[in-house]
Amino acid sequence: MGINVKSQIMQKLYETEEAHQVKILLAIESGSRGWGFAAENADYDCRFIYVHKKDWYLSVLDKQEFIEYPVDEVFDIKGYDITRALKYIMKPQAVMHEYLSSNEVYICNKTIVGKLQTLAADFFNPIPISYHYLGLAKKTLGEIKAADTAKIKKYFYVLRPIANLNFIWQYRKMPYMEYWRTLEAIEMAPEITTAINQLTELKMSSKEHDKVSQVGLLVNYFETEIAKFDGGLKDMIHSKNRNYEPVDETFRYILENI
Repeated sequence: MGINVKSQIMQKLYETEEAHQVKILLAIESGSRGWGFAAENADYDCRFIYVHKKDWYLSVLDKQEFIEYPVDEVFDIKGYDITRALKYIMKPQAVMHEYLSSNEVYICNKTIVGKLQTLAADFFNPIPISYHYLGLAKKTLGEIKAADTAKIKKYFYVLRPIANLNFIWQYRKMPYMEYWRTLEAIEMAPEITTAINQLTELKMSSKEHDKVSQVGLLVNYFETEIAKFDGGLKDMIHSKNRNYEPVDETFRYILENI
């Protein structure tokens, strides 16, 4: 990550704290840069979790639980209030769980983030999170098959969800934010590994919108994996965590210690 770009993001985060009178607890890089397969000219997807002062929450009125800025060619910056973040952890929402495992970190209150990570592990549910990744894989595969060529990055937008599905199926826990770490932890046929490595080399030397002709081997692999999980997820069993008291305890701790 370029030093100048990171300094610009940090400056925007500091300005956000001042303008909105909030404290940022965690700010990370998401998207292709967080996943580890960004093109050189890919934009920066910064996501953050913040908290207001205690009195802000003492209201019967609904208040906006996010802060976002217009997206441009370089920056895509959005933040979630701690109340929204906690709701997403409990749901559980896959993307919020991803944010809590990112290694591309701008700001981190280690004590509080550690508590959020503990909650995320307690509320992890492989069923809805697996269906989230299955939906992503299906949607993007449809886009790849609809034309003779597709953006190279779209193949990775199927490869990563499929790797995550296999990881969850095998380990019953949240995959790594970085695609390559997840890939190393799952079994894969040698010819698929070779095809992924070849596509990776091509992507690393390409621009964000470069395209590739349809890769038949990978398309067939995608179809097989999607069919496997389409059937297999129906038999997955998991009891939803409904012990919400630790969530309230964490929320109160944050308000009292910021």
